[in-house]
Amino acid sequence: MAAVVSAVTAVAGLLLALFGVPLIGGSAANRGVADDVGAAAVPAPATSAPSAPPSTRAAGNDEPEPSGPPSTRAGSDGPSAPPPPEGWHRVGEPGLTVSFALPDGWVRQPASEIQSTWSSPDGAYDLSVKRDTSYGPTARAASAGQLDWYRIASESSMDDLEVVHHTTRQNGRDAIWLEMDYHYVGQSEPRKRLEVFVAGKAGQVYQLLVDTTATRQRLAEQRRLFTTARSHLLIDTAA
Repeated sequence: MAAVVSAVTAVAGLLLALFGVPLIGGSAANRGVADDVGAAAVPAPATSAPSAPPSTRAAGNDEPEPSGPPSTRAGSDGPSAPPPPEGWHRVGEPGLTVSFALPDGWVRQPASEIQSTWSSPDGAYDLSVKRDTSYGPTARAASAGQLDWYRIASESSMDDLEVVHHTTRQNGRDAIWLEMDYHYVGQSEPRKRLEVFVAGKAGQVYQLLVDTTATRQRLAEQRRLFTTARSHLLIDTAA
């Protein structure tokens, strides 16, 4: 029985760490942050520095905009999306006004009203797309607010978080993408999360992340997955 409880706890911790939304019940609005919050980020927890903790560093604008046809770079203002690369397929989430591409065979996880999460068949990778208003209408505010939540280990299950910030372009707009190294609370296995933030219409910010364990082979594949997914992300699509 103890082994079963331990396994269930580990799975729940993994799902909880994705985007900071409990798997069952609640939403971003239930985290105590008003939906109409301004551009200022949510204050960091008392254990973190206000704006640039030692575990955070900026890497500058060293990541080019994902390659791809104009329709993928311009978001919903362009023509319909081009077909994904071989071995991938397009997924639409009308409730989130977003569509994106996934490798064939990936498995959908329980979703919420603000996010869609998929896992590779072997469970090695997770890809999630989220649309939220909790932390402000800009990519910078949203990324800062999300990081503040990630740093609360008791809620996110993420520990020893180290972050590198990048400025970039996504869907023809200014964006922020983050490289995060961490491990789950109570576990020593290192993990890596790549996450991009881009503002949409009506004060909503879209987030796309790819998460995996930090082995050399998986990190190379993670970067490929992240780049391809970004290139085929369409935001502000018709509901």
